[in-house]
Amino acid sequence: MANQVQKLSYVDSKLGVSLPGQQTTRVIYDSINAIAGQQFYEFFTNFAGKNEFQSNLTTNKLDSAESMVIKSVQIIMNSATSNISQHMNLNITVGNQVVLKDFDPSFNSSSRGLSFDRLHSGLNNDKNLEVRLLTEIVIPPQVNFKATLQLSDALIALNDDITIVLKGYGRIFSAGNSF
Repeated sequence: MANQVQKLSYVDSKLGVSLPGQQTTRVIYDSINAIAGQQFYEFFTNFAGKNEFQSNLTTNKLDSAESMVIKSVQIIMNSATSNISQHMNLNITVGNQVVLKDFDPSFNSSSRGLSFDRLHSGLNNDKNLEVRLLTEIVIPPQVNFKATLQLSDALIALNDDITIVLKGYGRIFSAGNSF
């Protein structure tokens, strides 16, 4: 079984990415300011008017010299009326392929049940949950990606924020000796 470094190098070499890169941990995030009663959210698709605290990307593709392996997904809800212990439906799409389909991360929150990975517990916080993935998801360079989240109830109030954070290992551009 390949580790995350080998997996990322394999995918990059298959795509012909030969530029040098700096290995690093990688965190990408996107926030959506909700409309009252909204139940469906699409992340990493619209960056207009967002500041650096709402998203650390400007497009839904990584640069041509960057790639990433997603090891965990974090969902943060800034809401006075709703929490993330409700049932949800999370999908992550890379390119035109849904790589995480109809996943309900709510079992990792509050006292609903046993955490999937037993590393994280939402017992004390029903506004923040993190799920470590059993199979790592690769985001290759220059490939569109997005995440969608559907909530089971419409208790979201106007101006509540929902944030999706993708964490893992990545490669970023490094000029090396080329300059």
